[in-house]
Amino acid sequence: MEPKDKFNGMKTHAGITTSLKRFFTWATNERYLEQNPLDGIVLKRPKAAPIEPYEREHIDAFVKVLDYDWQVATTQRQKMLAARNKAILFLLLDSFIRLEECSQLTIGDVDIDRQRVLVRKSKAGKPRLAGFGTQTKKTLWRYLALRGEGLGHDALWVTEEGHPLTKHGVQEIMRHLKKDAGLQHLKGSIHKLRHTGATITLKHTRDMKGLRLLLGHSTLAMTERYTQFIEVEDALKAYDGKGPLDWLRS
Repeated sequence: MEPKDKFNGMKTHAGITTSLKRFFTWATNERYLEQNPLDGIVLKRPKAAPIEPYEREHIDAFVKVLDYDWQVATTQRQKMLAARNKAILFLLLDSFIRLEECSQLTIGDVDIDRQRVLVRKSKAGKPRLAGFGTQTKKTLWRYLALRGEGLGHDALWVTEEGHPLTKHGVQEIMRHLKKDAGLQHLKGSIHKLRHTGATITLKHTRDMKGLRLLLGHSTLAMTERYTQFIEVEDALKAYDGKGPLDWLRS
């Protein structure tokens, strides 16, 4: 790659600085320079942009599609798949677990009676407990009753053939669900469900420290990303639908 190619598409300050460091590294390696003038400069990672959560009408659209799939299912296998998809959506939303964590769950990791799920392999490398509500409890009961036994493995989620469902399989389920619900235009991956559940929970409990533990965050600063939309919503409600022009002309 020619040095000039390293600058293509770089518009941010961080991107330009990174390109310069690469350029000077190349120039130093080629002995055009004795020393990289940017050595010792540590780039500060850009602040992660908050992920806008799903609205209530979006969740309702998902559930409408899933309930329809259940109603039109004629075989036990079709009903199992419909129940599985709903249970996956509800658990992701209710427990805040990540895609990878969800796909690795086993039957023994889920305690339906106590409404707990054990995440054995979390992003932080440590196991943690997560919880879920009564609606998710009912969907898991329905799914497990149809999942069947004697499959030769204990993976919680299974395919139509009874094999363990991979994380890519979960992604495909959610991609199709998003499309069927007419929400393919909305930005965000499966991780958006985690943000949505966390935002709703924080809005109702206002318990930042408790939410941090349930999310598995190492610092409270990571959890504070979820407060932005709640604070903006509260601020707008305080104005009772009025703005500067209304006050100016009243």
